[in-house]
Amino acid sequence: MKLSIRFEKKPGHAEPIFGLMYAGLIALSTLRGYFKLVNLPWFVTQFSYIAIIGLGILWVFISGQTSRINLSLNVMMFQMIPNLIILVWSVGLWVFRQEPLSLIMRGSSLVLYQILLLAMLISAGMMFGGQCIEYTSLGLILANTLILLDVMRRKGVGSTITGMMQFLMSVGSRDNDISRALEVQDPTFGIGILLMYYILEGKKEHWRWFHILALSFYVMTGFKRILFPAIGLGAAYYLLLKKYPRRIKMAVTVLIGLILIAISLGYVILIRAGLWFDLCDRYGIDLMGRKRLYGYMESYYTISPGYLGMGNGMVSTVLEVLEKTGNRRLHSDVLRMYIELGMPVFLLWCYITFVYTYIHFAKKYSERSAAIYMAVTLLMYVTFLTDNTLEKYCPEIAWHVLPLGIILEEREKFTSSFKHNILLVSNERRKLWANQKTANPMSASPTNASQAPRQIPGQAVQSQKKSPGESSSAENVAAKLTQFRKEKWGKSGKER
Repeated sequence: MKLSIRFEKKPGHAEPIFGLMYAGLIALSTLRGYFKLVNLPWFVTQFSYIAIIGLGILWVFISGQTSRINLSLNVMMFQMIPNLIILVWSVGLWVFRQEPLSLIMRGSSLVLYQILLLAMLISAGMMFGGQCIEYTSLGLILANTLILLDVMRRKGVGSTITGMMQFLMSVGSRDNDISRALEVQDPTFGIGILLMYYILEGKKEHWRWFHILALSFYVMTGFKRILFPAIGLGAAYYLLLKKYPRRIKMAVTVLIGLILIAISLGYVILIRAGLWFDLCDRYGIDLMGRKRLYGYMESYYTISPGYLGMGNGMVSTVLEVLEKTGNRRLHSDVLRMYIELGMPVFLLWCYITFVYTYIHFAKKYSERSAAIYMAVTLLMYVTFLTDNTLEKYCPEIAWHVLPLGIILEEREKFTSSFKHNILLVSNERRKLWANQKTANPMSASPTNASQAPRQIPGQAVQSQKKSPGESSSAENVAAKLTQFRKEKWGKSGKER
């Protein structure tokens, strides 16, 4: 039986072209508010994500590659579950409380932006497979490079370099105009996540060092202090558990996830009781205006299992009317999620994020993808306590693209190895059959000639090869074939 392997059409040089277009759109989605050369519209982020989805559809028509669609869709649809829970719960609360339609539309749009971001990553996965991580990193590097060039254009090259050096030499303790202009929070958090990945698990090739150097440079220019201990915590988790067996990894990680849930609830209780502020004052921790924001929100929530929340995005709506601060961000995703979701859904969200997603990746896909997810989750959790990382697009992209890229990369390696092994087995079987035919020729005597009609011609050919002294003319070949017919059927071809 002939075994055939069907390979999909090769995209040729299309992948680098599509990769650069994807990286450019990722860069464009992050530039609003940082790039002063052009006044970008408010919808540029959403436009970029929709354009990437269209780019993925175009890729399928051009390349004919469809093998990554189902896997990318399954991974990202699972990661949409927390967003869908938040959307359904919030809309249900607003409808039950008869909130105005404008508020419902605004709160729903915030979740739909997150779902659009995850849908965009489906296109990235089906276009590039495991290389979606490299192209995403390239996009964030490009964005920060454009921001740096824009700052140099406005402030001058010499002043920019001097300001950067002064800020870095002071280890971030002395801000200046240059450091404040380069403190791009959204891309910096995403770059920090990708930097941790390349240090821990990046491909062992020269492009890995390009990404490490470029990402390290922009982490330093962005200089978010909370990012450094966050990267250390995620890397420590990954390296310490890397060599342990599967059961120990899973048990320790589930325990860590449960501890994170307890810390989250305890953190909210300490803030509501005022004990958190007392601890910060005792140890001289500067909350940088967060105490006033947290105190303002105290009248909107309680610590109770019966507290059901305000709905997604309502904290920003409340803070918009707070003219004293002029700030719409609470600077604590843990506290914001509790206030908006209520205790039951908040605990459910924590369980899915910190425990269940890891278990799902480890059991359905691989331990490596699950470990990377948990390492990034620990990094993100450090920022959840004192920042609003969940409302930033770049860390969301980096957080979700890493397990997706690793899962696709491992599936591609498995598929390639599987096809290779099939071809090897097929070739070995053909060789074995050929060796058996030549090594065990059956006798050409009249008594058993009828049992092996196919071995006799092969025996005649072998006899020709074994006797090089004989003539190889056409007459000799014809004579041998005539003799074979007589032995086989008892008469020559003409007599029949």
